[in-house]
Amino acid sequence: MSWRDELVRRFPKLSRLGPDACVVGGAVRDLLLGREPADVDVTSRDPLSDAKKIRDRVIRLGSDEDQLIAYRVVDGESVYDFAEMLDHDLLTDLTRRDFTINAMAVELATGTLHDPHGGQRDLEARLVRMVRASNFDDDPLRMLKGVRMAVRYDFALDAETLLAIRERAHLITTAAKERIAYELSVIFSSRQLRRAVTLLRATVLAPHLGLRTPDVQEDDVSLDGAYALLSLDEPRGDVLTLRRLMDEHDRVALYDAGETVARQLPAVLRALGREDALDWPDFSIRALLTGDEIASLTGIAPGLELGRVKRALLEAQIRGEVRTREEAEAFVTARA
Repeated sequence: MSWRDELVRRFPKLSRLGPDACVVGGAVRDLLLGREPADVDVTSRDPLSDAKKIRDRVIRLGSDEDQLIAYRVVDGESVYDFAEMLDHDLLTDLTRRDFTINAMAVELATGTLHDPHGGQRDLEARLVRMVRASNFDDDPLRMLKGVRMAVRYDFALDAETLLAIRERAHLITTAAKERIAYELSVIFSSRQLRRAVTLLRATVLAPHLGLRTPDVQEDDVSLDGAYALLSLDEPRGDVLTLRRLMDEHDRVALYDAGETVARQLPAVLRALGREDALDWPDFSIRALLTGDEIASLTGIAPGLELGRVKRALLEAQIRGEVRTREEAEAFVTARA
């Protein structure tokens, strides 16, 4: 079965496209790696017209301002993305792409596999290699994408590519924050934290991204855990909670964090080379007395003081100091 047939089998409506349409990038790379492509990118001279051959409902991506216009069609579980072929020439289009393993195309009319920059060779060598350094200037986010691909596929970064990224690392701050956030989320969700830190350090991208690069010793760290370990920014939400737990993790602190967040802590601590013994609370504990019951027993009016007494009761239960309703009544009465 030809590469064209493999692609059409997975994305049947490719067979409707015009004679100049070519499948490029990730779908070709994944097929050559023996992986199932999640979606398919098509380049052609008239991408909007080709997109409408699959479905009338077309989603426009990008903006005129950044000149990155593309069209997306969702057909069941299949996602087709269409972009205009640069200068209406396939070789020009592939030469402007980021890495050799993404600069391959299958011509749908003939089934020919075009690989002008040695992408197949680099796939076999498990290497992420740039097409040319100037392409990073066109879109600096490609530098971070190179790290993402090396982490995701467990590939090495080519030495010349690494040098080109180091020389341009400061340009990463010109990329849109949401695009950077996406790349980092994929990198930190790959369960390859040690490799990610090594590459972010080697490329010198880390300081420009506001990231620390400690010597981590654990790979299987959650996304929030990775940010708690690496981010220099003032954290929020679960990241802030995890960072606080790194310093203080008694029963009450773990309970307040909630089980979903707290259970991420051991991997974070192991990543720092720590094997702290954690005294896990019963996360199902609730105060044995309601506010009304405490008010009735103590005569404390509803308000801040009543809330403090109820909170003290809950903490006593979490620490195992109060276990029964009778003990709870004695506890709050003693504080009246």
